[in-house]
Amino acid sequence: MTLKSLIVSAAMLSVTVAPAMAASLRGCDSYETNAAFLAFPAAENTAEYSDGRVRLITLDTAGEPACCSFHLMVLYPSADGSFSECALISSGTDMGYYSIFVAQATVVRDDDTGLSLVVPTEGSVEGAAVADEIQFDVDLVAGTLSVR
Repeated sequence: MTLKSLIVSAAMLSVTVAPAMAASLRGCDSYETNAAFLAFPAAENTAEYSDGRVRLITLDTAGEPACCSFHLMVLYPSADGSFSECALISSGTDMGYYSIFVAQATVVRDDDTGLSLVVPTEGSVEGAAVADEIQFDVDLVAGTLSVR
């Protein structure tokens, strides 16, 4: 193998492309949504948008499962605005993320429909942490949340 071939092969091996990971959306009636799992410090792991009507809360299930114990709870107004709906976003049904960076979220507000949010995370691919993100929309009129 020539030196040029070795350099090209080494460069190809050093580039890692993480596959896009699907997010799991469910209600807040599971053990992960226990208030005891609020990730601290709270100021870095919670955020409010749209005059406090939309709240992001990072939950940490105390290291279970070992690789991926962080989940994102989202509170948002119901269609009639009389109460808060609650949704839990996880990496999978029983799996969270390595970490969630709520303080680094980007938000686009559309006064007609609501909010589009992107929250940086670290997910797990074959046991290794890789950069990822959660993308979701909150429809403030319909009182719905959808993961993209």
